[in-house]
Amino acid sequence: MFDTSRIPTGPFDTWLWWLLILVVVALLFSLQALETAVEGAWPHQRRDNEYIPGARGVKGAWALAAILLIPAGVAFIGIIGVLIWRDIDYPDGFMLGGWLLALGWVLFLLFGLNIGGMGRILGTLGMLGPLAIAFILIAANFILIITLRDILPAWDIVREAIQNGIHSLLPFIEFDSGS
Repeated sequence: MFDTSRIPTGPFDTWLWWLLILVVVALLFSLQALETAVEGAWPHQRRDNEYIPGARGVKGAWALAAILLIPAGVAFIGIIGVLIWRDIDYPDGFMLGGWLLALGWVLFLLFGLNIGGMGRILGTLGMLGPLAIAFILIAANFILIITLRDILPAWDIVREAIQNGIHSLLPFIEFDSGS
């Protein structure tokens, strides 16, 4: 689809390293944004009594969308790691799940953090706005987790690779091969 051979990768042998770094950093910085969007930035905004009775479910809908970002991001990081490790072709779910995750992530940050006043637009929809974002993230989670399960090798191979990697970094550590 895209010719990635012209992208400079620096010391890394594939552009997936840069994508992995980008997703990890974005997930780390998003954790605070998730809390801010769900709980409010200031203590006086964290009271539940400020919502009118019909709008109290909005906070729960935002919390659902926030919670769905984390497993999708971790599954995407896992897929990238396996692609780098095993040097295999990109599975179909990698691109589709990645695009759905990116769309849900951007929508959540734009509307949840009220960047540029966008939160007021989604606020007119009540619970439907955050639930629509949550639906996109549910689809991303489903696709990414299924894709990760498909490309991940048997647990014995993963455990052996982890032990070999740790042993090459820390040769003085011994592993019990019986467990």
